[in-house]
Amino acid sequence: MTRSPIVKRFFAVLSALALLQSANAQDTTSIAHRAVSIKPTTDFDQRFYYTSGGCQNVWGYRGGILINDKYKLGIGGYFMNQYTEEGIAATDFTRTTTDQVVVHKELFLGTIYYEPYLLRRNLWETSLVVETGYGRTVNTVTSKSGNGAADRQNTLLIPAGIGLSVNIKLPAFFKLQCFRWIGINLMTGYRTVLYQQDKRYQYNGAYWSISGAIFLDRVFDDFHAWKKQRDVVRENKMIQLSY
Repeated sequence: MTRSPIVKRFFAVLSALALLQSANAQDTTSIAHRAVSIKPTTDFDQRFYYTSGGCQNVWGYRGGILINDKYKLGIGGYFMNQYTEEGIAATDFTRTTTDQVVVHKELFLGTIYYEPYLLRRNLWETSLVVETGYGRTVNTVTSKSGNGAADRQNTLLIPAGIGLSVNIKLPAFFKLQCFRWIGINLMTGYRTVLYQQDKRYQYNGAYWSISGAIFLDRVFDDFHAWKKQRDVVRENKMIQLSY
């Protein structure tokens, strides 16, 4: 499969960022006996894919764990539900040479992902998202004129992808910590199909995504800070009562 120069440059940039992150990770491994930190993480994931067949709107959700505040591991689930109208040549399915049909495309994907951070700042952070998984494509073709029966194909799809993600995080407005728990996620990348049974439709393509974000790691940190502060206050009260 031949990729365009733009796609090649995109992969080259992401590869360079991956090498940068790898070098940074090697520097941090010299810290001996470091305790492993594990926090929950979750992401909304609405993506707009641009393929040769047009734009595809895919809804998804990811959940996993954040390890040592350096990288995420987790799983995701995605769903696409799209209707298009096409004109096709005469087959056993249609009776006219240019019968108009309605194509109902459904995509169901389950993925695993690895997401190392490149940079983390107080109000923003950026990371790579590398993923693969297993899915099914359910394509139903129905004649618009009603001259033929519906044709339905349920086939296997194995995708892989790489992307660049940026989180914009809100500060604690009015000293309310809950504002720190939300923000906006922006992502762009490229999906390629490693294997698919149905060759009629193209699923390779670049994508972009914008969605709200909930930072469970910040919720986790604030809860532990509150718990620690509560224990200190309780201990001080016990000391005062002992006198």
